[in-house]
Amino acid sequence: MQNKFWLFGLLVFILSACGGDSSDPTPTPDPEPEVIDFSSCLTNVSDQTLEVVTWNVENFPTLATTVDMVEMIIEQFDADIIALQEIRSVADFNNLVAEMTGWSGHVEHVSGSSQRLAFLYKDSEITVIDQPRNLYPEDTEDYDNAFTSVRRPLYVKVEHSSGMQVDLINVHLKCCSGSEDRRRRASVLIKEYIDENLPNNNVIFLGDFNDEIVDQQDNVFQNFIDDADNYLFATMSIANGPSSHWSYPSWPSQIDQILISNELFDNEILTQTIRLDECYTDYENKVSDHRPVLIKLSTN
Repeated sequence: MQNKFWLFGLLVFILSACGGDSSDPTPTPDPEPEVIDFSSCLTNVSDQTLEVVTWNVENFPTLATTVDMVEMIIEQFDADIIALQEIRSVADFNNLVAEMTGWSGHVEHVSGSSQRLAFLYKDSEITVIDQPRNLYPEDTEDYDNAFTSVRRPLYVKVEHSSGMQVDLINVHLKCCSGSEDRRRRASVLIKEYIDENLPNNNVIFLGDFNDEIVDQQDNVFQNFIDDADNYLFATMSIANGPSSHWSYPSWPSQIDQILISNELFDNEILTQTIRLDECYTDYENKVSDHRPVLIKLSTN
């Protein structure tokens, strides 16, 4: 009799353990991302001004937490347009846009590339007038050599809520010593394009130029610098300033540039590097090795 009670108890235990609740266990939710206050590293923005940022986000995302960190920074920053370089994952970029209320974006779907170009726009202030497109869609050896075959400039035309329209050209030029002729050719091609196609427009040429604009014996961007009546490197004051304010602190160097056409000379309020690493010591390890660079423009 005792054996029967023992077997009955064992059977009840097994049934309750294995079949008492057929539903799947509740999965453990992902931990909430650490909240970082970047306010002391950011600049004030307004719907009465146009804030444009260039930001190399270093093979986005470098970590699983990078998407959350970039979202946090953008939502606290609240600039109007962000030109991004080095988007490795299209899916993660699209997830970033989906998570940010009031934002839209575009990333180039370039096969074989891990360093795509992209734009983000704040919907309340920015309307896309001319959809983002590859500036040089034709396959030629000249374009491939100047920009690499998978990293052609990304163009877009937008309108601010004030009615001000701006043409933006986002680039990530070929890096490193030995590629100076390629960057020089890229500079010539883009200046020719602006001169011929956008001669009277508000143009912003920005991105990771992978080269300095000062103290160069043979400056690859000299064609823009020499045409001072029509073009201005808004980042020139940063490049001439202390290295602590440069956009690529690990070198250090100022290689993330913003250039404007003369139609915008009187609109520039300020241009500055956003030193996010001073608010978050793990910024370089968890977000990017580049700092964003911002230009603020009046819209009058």
